[in-house]
Amino acid sequence: MVRIKESVLELQDNTFYAAWDDITTTTAWNRPELHNLIKWRDTLFNLHNGLEGINVYLVGGYAEFLYKPSNPLTWDADVCFIVEESVDYKRIKRILDDSLKIALEVGILLDQKAITPYTHSFFQSLYSGVVPEYNNDKIIYFKNFKSFEKIINGNIVVAKSTAAPPNMEYENVYPGLYKVFGINKKLIDKVINKFKKGIYTGRLIDLKNTDFNFTT
Repeated sequence: MVRIKESVLELQDNTFYAAWDDITTTTAWNRPELHNLIKWRDTLFNLHNGLEGINVYLVGGYAEFLYKPSNPLTWDADVCFIVEESVDYKRIKRILDDSLKIALEVGILLDQKAITPYTHSFFQSLYSGVVPEYNNDKIIYFKNFKSFEKIINGNIVVAKSTAAPPNMEYENVYPGLYKVFGINKKLIDKVINKFKKGIYTGRLIDLKNTDFNFTT
């Protein structure tokens, strides 16, 4: 069940609890499955007028898995909403919040960001094994939470903040919406390492136009 955040003390007897700021769940998610991804997409698109003016892509490990099921199945699905830096903050905050809530309701975990076209182009080069020259200040994305925590059987398993890893800065541009600048070198190294292992090949899926018919 997805809910607005309660005190963790009230939930201490539950076996599972996860929170993205004020969005919380006490139901553990499963590894992504295609039928759940489609249900998430259709529900979100119907709720937000087809996400008019925003391109949406599935990228990363789960996109690669759908084309090559011999790849390891990930625990999350990476989704990018492509927006301009001047995006309507209120609108994208609502989309990101609804997207996360719907995903949790259908039982999948999203690693989602709203990213600029420049950032999208950078990451597509990276997923294809190329580290392009880039301006760190132009790597920009938006997230709808600052902190994430996961508690299992009363033990804190994950507790981390979106705020400012090395080479990155963030700005609270709207209540509950954070604009993040820059990229952490550890992430670059992680992506390139997965490319070298053959896990990443630069695959992405246009969620507005795909028929979900994958060649394996």
